[in-house]
Amino acid sequence: MSALPPEVMTWIYEQNPDFEDIDPDLDLFDTRLVNSLSLIEFVVVIERASGQVIDRRQIKTEDFQTLRTIQEKFFAEPAESATASASAAETG
Repeated sequence: MSALPPEVMTWIYEQNPDFEDIDPDLDLFDTRLVNSLSLIEFVVVIERASGQVIDRRQIKTEDFQTLRTIQEKFFAEPAESATASASAAETG
């Protein structure tokens, strides 16, 4: 898994100072690392870090369930870009 941007991880650790290392597949809601009150603030942090606007009407909690799902949904390199990068590296 690619690392999440530091500002995303910093927010999680600031909200949960008792946690030192969070497994990428740990359910953030079941463990109360993120809750319904903090989710919107967390969405803003993700928006700033990703450069994307997340439509509040389209928020699905499963997109924010784990660090892995957040990375895959908001920070994964698009398949076309990954292919183009690989091709450029091979020919370069």
